[in-house]
Amino acid sequence: MSDRGGRGGRGGGGRDRGRPGGGYSDRGGRGGGYGDRGGRGGGDRGRGGYRGDGGGRGGGFRGGRGRGRPRDTTTGLAFNVNGSFPPPDPVVKDLEDRVVKAQATLAAGLAAQMGKAANKGLALEAKSTDIFPMRPAFGSDGREVVLWTNYFRVHVKPAVLYKYTVEFVQVGTEGGSEKPDQPGKSKTSKPTSKEVKGRKLYMAVRELLTMLAAADKSLVLATEYKSQLVSLQKLELAENPVKVRLPVELGVDKVDILEATIHGPTEAPLDHLLRYASTMSDASDDGIFPKHPDVVDALNVILGHGPRSRLHAISAVGSARFFPFGKGESVTDLYQDFHQLIAARGFFQSTRLGTGRLLLNANVTHGVFRASGRLSDLFDKFQIQPTHAFNAQAVRKLKAFAKFLPKTRVWVDMTLSNGKEVRRTKAIHGLVSQKEWSRQRPAEGKPLKFIGDFEYPGPKQVQFWLDDGKSPGRYITVFDYFKMKYKRTLREYPLVNLGRSDKPTLVPPEVIEIQPGQSVKARLTMNETTAMLDVACRSPYSNALSISTDGRKTLGLDEPGLNRFGVSLDKNLLTVQGRILNVPIISYLGKDQRRTDVGPINGSWNMRGIRVVKPGFMIERWTYLNIMKRSDSPIIEVSTMKNFARFLGTMGIKIKETPVTLGDGRTFTSWERAMSDGLENFFDWAKNNRMQYIILILTEKDSQGLYPKIKSLGDCAYGIHTTIVTSKHLLKPNNFMYYANVGLKINLKAGGVNHKLREDIGLLKDGKTMIAGYDVTHPTNMPAAAVGTREAPSLVGLVASIDQDLAQWPASSWEQHAKQEMLSGQLVDAFGTRLELWQKHNKGQFPDNIVIFRDGVSEGQFVQVLEQELPLIREACRLKYPAKSGGPKLTIVVSVKRHQTRFFPTSADSMSDSGNVMNGTVVDRGVTQARYWDFFLTAHHALKGTARPAHYTVILDEIFRAKFKANAANEIERLTHQLCYLYGRATKAVSICPPAYYADIVCERARAHRPEIFDVSDTDSVSTGTGKSIVASRQVHENLKNTMYYI
Repeated sequence: MSDRGGRGGRGGGGRDRGRPGGGYSDRGGRGGGYGDRGGRGGGDRGRGGYRGDGGGRGGGFRGGRGRGRPRDTTTGLAFNVNGSFPPPDPVVKDLEDRVVKAQATLAAGLAAQMGKAANKGLALEAKSTDIFPMRPAFGSDGREVVLWTNYFRVHVKPAVLYKYTVEFVQVGTEGGSEKPDQPGKSKTSKPTSKEVKGRKLYMAVRELLTMLAAADKSLVLATEYKSQLVSLQKLELAENPVKVRLPVELGVDKVDILEATIHGPTEAPLDHLLRYASTMSDASDDGIFPKHPDVVDALNVILGHGPRSRLHAISAVGSARFFPFGKGESVTDLYQDFHQLIAARGFFQSTRLGTGRLLLNANVTHGVFRASGRLSDLFDKFQIQPTHAFNAQAVRKLKAFAKFLPKTRVWVDMTLSNGKEVRRTKAIHGLVSQKEWSRQRPAEGKPLKFIGDFEYPGPKQVQFWLDDGKSPGRYITVFDYFKMKYKRTLREYPLVNLGRSDKPTLVPPEVIEIQPGQSVKARLTMNETTAMLDVACRSPYSNALSISTDGRKTLGLDEPGLNRFGVSLDKNLLTVQGRILNVPIISYLGKDQRRTDVGPINGSWNMRGIRVVKPGFMIERWTYLNIMKRSDSPIIEVSTMKNFARFLGTMGIKIKETPVTLGDGRTFTSWERAMSDGLENFFDWAKNNRMQYIILILTEKDSQGLYPKIKSLGDCAYGIHTTIVTSKHLLKPNNFMYYANVGLKINLKAGGVNHKLREDIGLLKDGKTMIAGYDVTHPTNMPAAAVGTREAPSLVGLVASIDQDLAQWPASSWEQHAKQEMLSGQLVDAFGTRLELWQKHNKGQFPDNIVIFRDGVSEGQFVQVLEQELPLIREACRLKYPAKSGGPKLTIVVSVKRHQTRFFPTSADSMSDSGNVMNGTVVDRGVTQARYWDFFLTAHHALKGTARPAHYTVILDEIFRAKFKANAANEIERLTHQLCYLYGRATKAVSICPPAYYADIVCERARAHRPEIFDVSDTDSVSTGTGKSIVASRQVHENLKNTMYYI
């Protein structure tokens, strides 16, 4: 069971994390995008700089059909039940305290035994109490508050559940003719057995349940309509496999013959689960994590059975997301970039173990779906018409529109040979394309003929061979055929193919209706992402209210079917105890070069009148280039760039005031030339003239692959730092906030320190602790054409601090096998290079302690991190440290942002101005297991939407408990919280600590270095020019590899 609610995608082209797989749960996330774009996401990404109150995205949403999103007026409201809120359950609190107290006693005893053994010289295994360490205590720092959380308590009776798995294969077909006036002779065909999947699998499971219930009316069954059955009784099967007869939806009297093989059962005793929840002790094996996954999975099947059974009312996406359509739907048209997509609001649910109780985590989620309704209406809305091949702009528009048509399920209104009107389910192959047809040979019959040079022809431009036996065979247009056969005059729309490329079925869109609830897994465009996130941006009050009302209905939490399993849920959301941690003080330099302290307000601060703590290297030779989209685009002149450099000087950044320009004085090139070979030529000139830094100025946001080309050339091919800015920000008078934001990035890339904490964090005071972070990003929603025959790799990003300042985090990145989360042997060498950098900056000494933040793995993978990755890290240390040193002490903390836990304020004194919990809010009890050491931290101030806390779990600890004893929980929470104030390119706290955050950005930059794989658009390929190959240059250049090139 994952606590992340499905990781989902990380953005199809490498630009957007958290795509449909994980859903768009709220706006208050980390943001997204590549390092230099200024952060597209809301919440905490922040633009930092002079005033430090940037972040958030604003508008960009265009609604349609009157279903646009109204302004949210609930921001300042605190959720309540009948005007109040209940206190956290005192019974649970008492149990939590007793469990932790018992663990502390046990840990002290084990420590004493190990100490005696060590004194006697006995060899000790690294056992341990260090792996999945018991929670040493609950945190106590900060001001206590009571918060709502998006969990319902689950009550179950101590029954035994029986789990079965089912496999279906199709073994034959029986049936006759589609023509009612010609009775068909019974026929049976026995094709080769084939797998059953998709909608047919759903129908097959439903038919199997009906058969089992008919055979034994006492059975209580649940399923996820794929491969699992959960029963309260053991099944007594008369035969196995079970023969299932499934009507063929497209036929009249045809049925598919399926065989269902039922395996099992596996027992899932609920009393074992309840016993563990009430004691937090597992006598069988305390090292197993997560606990009782089979039982929890069985409960998820039971709780998901109800909404999954409502096939035509609820669309189930993935393992835990449910979207209502029709009555109760909440949908908004996206309709960006000629894509007929909509955003739908639904609900996530997942069973979780808490201390003393079972919990159901329920949350609002948003997904992307195909627009439903009559296809001709969509054609009208997008002004779709038959398109000539020579009209390139119209062809591109139609290609974009057609992108999401293939495999779309539709209803088709048909007339049988006896005149009977019927509605059949079909799947769209695509729009009829003359170019596509010209490359195909028909499977049978005569080929289509086309009239005129139409790329996407209409009914008057396509002829097919008609041989109806009533008259000589002849070619006839689709238009004339419908007029003759059905007395129907077709309009001028492109035709739709409901058959195959080599055996088309030509159908006009007037008789096609797209079925609702069809989710889309594809990378969204920048405009779609903006619109989607704006739809998902809802206040905490709105989300809590939706979960408590519409969510319960959609998820069927009050349906009688649950009672048959002995399952019931409390009516109201839970409350938990939280604490608001103290905010650290930030230090800069004043104009007199003395330390100047700044106190953050709402998690942010400003730099007015102060300087960075330490400048990077002197940037003596730098240049810039305008890249113009249009000939009338504004050009940034040298005088503006001199003003910019002069401002950076006031920030304490070392940069020469006057940029170097090309010999002929030109400071601009066209977008087209840049995408050809213009950039390569410019970088050649920059290298030959010893440029240290290049600023590229775009006239608008990049949406056509220029960004990855710039970064590939700068980071990999030439080894020159680059920063991308937009001209409108430079032209805006006195735009010092933007100047400062860019300046912070420049100083970090130059090796500087932007800001520090006034007081060193306890563990870091002696300067002997290194902090590292690493992450893996996987290819998701990739168009096949973008990859060709090569499967896109997964990418690893690793960062580590180099000194006590925690300002510089040089990075390493590399490829590994696609969709492989666990790191392989390359981690040994990469981690070794981080140790060498620390040694270089710390007088030849290696760190005594290393705290590692492992980003993004699910609970089910925690053991794999310890079994597969920890040995590689220890090996890297063994190879670098002197043999007699014993190596460093390690602590590994898993940081997860893509989970579904949310907290809502209960009153104004615990509420931010956006209606969220206050920045610095930490929760370590109520929705956690007291046995394990984890906590939720909302370090940032979410400007809008519902803040998403980061979830941290300590899976290895050799440092904090030994050094801080009973105060270890407070220390690790304080360290994590204060690290969030050290994100170097923003003047605000961020939502996840910088080691994990930076590692994520390194992965995104690695995607940018591979544009031929990750950044190919729907209709265009990436042009790399004729100069230096950016495909061949994926490794970061030697000049930059020990810098923060990625920021």
